[in-house]
Amino acid sequence: MTLSKSIPQSSYSASGSVKSWKTEDLGFEVSGRVQWVLEPGEDIDGRLVDPKDKTKVIMEGTKLAQIEPARYEIALQTAEANLDVALLGKEEIEIRLDESLPAQIESAEADLELAKAEFDRIEKLAERNAASQSEFEQAKNLVATRSATVLSLSASKKQAQAQLKSADAQIKRAKQALRDAQRDLDNTVLYGSYQGQISEVSVVPGSVVSAGSPVLTLQMTNPIKVEVELSASQSRKMRKRRSLPASFALPDGTARQATAFVYNIDPSADPTTRTFTMTLLMLNEKFADKVAGPIDERRVARSEDLWPIRLNQMMGTEKGVILVEEKSIRNDEAGDYVYLVTNAKHDAVLPPILKVRRQGIVKNELLIPFLGNWSFQSITFVDSQGRPESVDTDSLYVGLLDDGRPPGPEWDGESVVLDGGSQWMLRPGDLVDIDLSEEGTELGFHVPVEAIFRTSDKSSLFVVRNGRVDEIPVTLVPGDNLDEGSMMQVQSPELSEGMQVVRDGVHLLRDGQAVNVIGQSLPESGQSAVAMEAN
Repeated sequence: MTLSKSIPQSSYSASGSVKSWKTEDLGFEVSGRVQWVLEPGEDIDGRLVDPKDKTKVIMEGTKLAQIEPARYEIALQTAEANLDVALLGKEEIEIRLDESLPAQIESAEADLELAKAEFDRIEKLAERNAASQSEFEQAKNLVATRSATVLSLSASKKQAQAQLKSADAQIKRAKQALRDAQRDLDNTVLYGSYQGQISEVSVVPGSVVSAGSPVLTLQMTNPIKVEVELSASQSRKMRKRRSLPASFALPDGTARQATAFVYNIDPSADPTTRTFTMTLLMLNEKFADKVAGPIDERRVARSEDLWPIRLNQMMGTEKGVILVEEKSIRNDEAGDYVYLVTNAKHDAVLPPILKVRRQGIVKNELLIPFLGNWSFQSITFVDSQGRPESVDTDSLYVGLLDDGRPPGPEWDGESVVLDGGSQWMLRPGDLVDIDLSEEGTELGFHVPVEAIFRTSDKSSLFVVRNGRVDEIPVTLVPGDNLDEGSMMQVQSPELSEGMQVVRDGVHLLRDGQAVNVIGQSLPESGQSAVAMEAN
């Protein structure tokens, strides 16, 4: 090989396992009967609330599941009625305190003044023996009675003031009960706290769940986590790193390069493997599979659902009832219709591209909900004239096209591909290659480890000069690994660019041995390799 200064590509890599960064079991904060729940594999958005104002919703988020809200709605109405009663009770006390009692006290005080004046008059008459003793006692008793009335009304005023404070407390309690009832009603709908994917569902519609019991499992898919096992020395080197090159294969076989960011390195080793786990985070993204075959993607519509007509058996309806999924029904000026598959039947192997035709229908009254996520409409097939038409019960029809969007203008009107929807580029369980080579490898002479001749006390290279090989002692700069084909940096004042270095078979050579250079080849490393024979 021709010696030249370079920075070699490292083969020092490790395989990392992809996992979800955050995973949590979600459940309701209230108990009740599950009304509906999303299916596994659904991508969802988290509900975001302003941390300073809990009543302000920044992002509504995707509803994951719901409990039947009827009893919580009744509880909310009851709490609202109790608050109204408490407010009216306070209003009654305020009216009594501000209007009724002051008028009564004023009247009682006026009566007391009148009684005192009458008593003074009777007392003066009694001193002149002009009034009887009974009239005197009666006037005196009237003053005492009117005084007691004033005192009683004053006490009633104080009592009303205390009742007003009690009414304020009852209003606060009623408002808190109303907030609790509103919160319980809000909690009948389940939300996630971050964007992710439903990995598992633990209940079905109709199940009765208690507060806090798991309903579904949510996993974070962006960013995604990659775990790599490191040795003790590797873990210390990686603490200086903030990002690492990563590579992986996409489902179509193409290689993808990305950057993984170092999130954490375990402070202690696993007691079984004696390795340290390094956690990396990578940005994830979604992509859709390409249409297989020679057909132009623009001329094909996509659908995630394919339904058989024979659903009445599953629903338990009569034999003659035909049910179709509600979202698969389309409508235009000519009426309702579905897309019936023409090149496949219920028990046949599906072709990669389905051919469909328009089939007119008329909706009947029967509508059957199923598992809270689907509704099936009873229909009658009709021809272009609106007359009932018979359709093979083994036929299939496609569901919602392109997430409900109308097919593009270039659609040929009959070609449909079953598409599971876009998928994440990295999924839990995938493998990613992580480049662990050291950053900042300096420019120098790098040779394959097979080109280094080693003895117990020295290392050297064999350089071809004038038909002979000269052994040049070198100093090795330790690298990350010494596997076959890897490059190691060597240093020596005798080395210079352009030297012809023997790459293979150095253990068969001796210093000064004559050799014949018979050619050169260009291996994968990009270096010139000398082909020769020893004399």
